[in-house]
Amino acid sequence: MDPGSPEEERRRQEVIDSYKVVCLCNKIRRGVIQRAIAGGARSLEDVKRQTRAGTGPCGAKRCGPVIAQMLRR
Repeated sequence: MDPGSPEEERRRQEVIDSYKVVCLCNKIRRGVIQRAIAGGARSLEDVKRQTRAGTGPCGAKRCGPVIAQMLRR
């Protein structure tokens, strides 16, 4: 694959995005949540059980909407 191709750039950006923290309280990264969804998580409760995202002091007020959007995709 051409290192400067749009496909390679998209793949590189996906890797970078997977390291972004979604749940600030528990420091859970996007990639962890994506793997939980790929592994069968179908609701916020499923994601909470599998990753601990959304179980911190804020009660998913910050990460809940992001996780919900990820579940819809």
